[in-house]
Amino acid sequence: MRKIIALTAFILMVTIPFQVGSINYKNKEISLISFNITIHPDIKKFLDPFEGSFPVIKNSNGDKIVAKIKEQTWSNLVDKLQSDVGMIILPISTFGKDINYDAYDFPDIAISKAQRKGFSKFYMKIELRIEPESVQFANSYKAKYDTTQHLKMKKGDIKPMVTITLTTYPQNGIIPLGKYTGITISPNAWSASDTSFLDGLINANTKNDLTTLMGLINEAINDLSLNILS
Repeated sequence: MRKIIALTAFILMVTIPFQVGSINYKNKEISLISFNITIHPDIKKFLDPFEGSFPVIKNSNGDKIVAKIKEQTWSNLVDKLQSDVGMIILPISTFGKDINYDAYDFPDIAISKAQRKGFSKFYMKIELRIEPESVQFANSYKAKYDTTQHLKMKKGDIKPMVTITLTTYPQNGIIPLGKYTGITISPNAWSASDTSFLDGLINANTKNDLTTLMGLINEAINDLSLNILS
């Protein structure tokens, strides 16, 4: 009987924090502990020929494409979370020299250390994935039997999907409070012969649609924001 009670208590302890609808982030300070970007090899291969169009970065260990995507995504994400969700997002330099930073000057620490060094109400980590649509849905029934999209795509073209995940943590304790995801899929395949998909990254030609990589990321951020508020 005691084992059953203990098991039930453990399950409740793990699952209750993810009942995220009741969490109020408005006017609460939140610090970033990590921001990881994963670009699928097929997408990276598609982007690499345009590396020369991206700004030079200080750290030779970094990647120019990743650096710009990370910088732009973070800026847009902060604006969205502060304006729509009401979070007060502290600067990425909040922890000072007491922690490790990645090649792009973003915090890269475990939640336990962040809680010891920080002082905010919440902490968060961000994960951004950019991959071909087929990677996510390759095992679905539709992907197996509907060849329409495959027939439309030419060799070398891609149809990207962006997934952004935000995980929040409390002031104390390593169990996440909430995990939220935003997803966007390009409605059309992209060709390397048309570089307009890089608008907003290599120039100031920002577009509020799904024809650019930043457009997809921004829409995923919007989807993420709605999920936090739901």
